[in-house]
Amino acid sequence: MSDDATQSPQPRPSQQVKVVLPDDLKHGEYANFLVVSHSPHEFTLDFCQLLPSGEQGKVNADVVSRVRIPPTLVGRVLNALNTNLANYEERFGQVKALG
Repeated sequence: MSDDATQSPQPRPSQQVKVVLPDDLKHGEYANFLVVSHSPHEFTLDFCQLLPSGEQGKVNADVVSRVRIPPTLVGRVLNALNTNLANYEERFGQVKALG
């Protein structure tokens, strides 16, 4: 597989992007755990729900969605998350880390 296969087309600065959300995805999936891994060509984000496993002291992380992105998009994802977190905290107050 070539690098071109993992690269997503980027809109030109003058283009407007219209996000289309299919009806079957409009409710989304709840995730309270994230596993991030990578290869030379992509980052994989596994969004999970933590659920009791039935075994003492063990928890299952059931993957509810897997998203793979090219390395060239990771910085934009981080910037978007940081911007949105700052906006959220400005409106609702600081988010406190668990644990």
